[in-house]
Amino acid sequence: MTATSAWPFPIISADSHFTEPSDLWLNHIEPEFKDRAPHVEARDDTDVFICDTGEMFPIGLIHGVRYKGGDIKLEGRYADVPASGFDPDARLADSELDGISGEVLYPTIAMRFFTIEDVPFGNACIRAYNTWASEFCAAKPDRFKAIAMIYLDDIDAGIAELERCKELGLVGAMIAVYPDGAQPYHDGSYDPFWAAAERLGVPISLHTATERRVQEHQTPADEFLHYTLVQKTLIGLIYAGTFDRYPNLQIVSVENDAGWAGNIIERMDYVDVKGRFRNLNQGHLNEQAPSHYWRRNISYTFMRDRTAILARDIIGIDRLMWSSDFPHGDSTWPESQSVIDEQLGDIPVEEAELILRGNAARLYGF
Repeated sequence: MTATSAWPFPIISADSHFTEPSDLWLNHIEPEFKDRAPHVEARDDTDVFICDTGEMFPIGLIHGVRYKGGDIKLEGRYADVPASGFDPDARLADSELDGISGEVLYPTIAMRFFTIEDVPFGNACIRAYNTWASEFCAAKPDRFKAIAMIYLDDIDAGIAELERCKELGLVGAMIAVYPDGAQPYHDGSYDPFWAAAERLGVPISLHTATERRVQEHQTPADEFLHYTLVQKTLIGLIYAGTFDRYPNLQIVSVENDAGWAGNIIERMDYVDVKGRFRNLNQGHLNEQAPSHYWRRNISYTFMRDRTAILARDIIGIDRLMWSSDFPHGDSTWPESQSVIDEQLGDIPVEEAELILRGNAARLYGF
């Protein structure tokens, strides 16, 4: 049964995910890395996704929407993963079941590849993913648009891959949400990459759970505060004057929620004015008030964030994009229509249209 939307326009999820097929890297990685290709191995009690340089997600988590309303099982067999993760026709059926007309697609397994420290191998793994993602979307280009992965341990190679992905038809690019162990993104060494993204018109995504280094032995507070990593990155870019040098650069905070942005926008403007008055803004290279960049250069995806809806005038109505996060465990599928009604049902329809369709359509070319 197909869900019917109460809204008089098609709905786009600005953040959904593939569940990559088990043989993706065996089939797509370059020959010199074939013997190291990430792959699935069967164990006595579960299948395991193997990559020789990093810990991958448990099989049970990668299509977590299966366990909606029940206990998530970390173990599992890849043969039991629903085809809607990697087959365009099956994906379309599950999208229509949820009343969703278009999706912006991110990886699942490959999100862990930012932790790979062997630079040539990491780049090869990411190139293989990007090629496969473009092939998936080519089957239904009006419904599915994918975000490339870009590995920035080698800036020149990252720029070359960004250019290749643009030619492949991928509509954005994701980098590690926080480059722990490397220079912060506001360092001048990244400027050639920001310049290339601006020149190519490619939005750059900062997705939760894509750290360059996975912190071991995390406390509950550490886990809860993951979303603050994107705040550090964005604040650093603003204060470093990155958006003054590249005024058309677009950054997307993905699956970090958005309600916090209202407070930060107001707080940064206040601190900026106070600091300028007292000559305290050492190293603050931004030419405009911080709110100028938040509302011109930064967008956000969310699933359930009533605070963001209530603060939409401060954040910017043209900066918010709803998402379903299918097929991950937090996904609103297959109840997206009721979740949307709860979150946005009392706002003007023209504003809802921007958040549910228009902003994603503009940014990604639907």
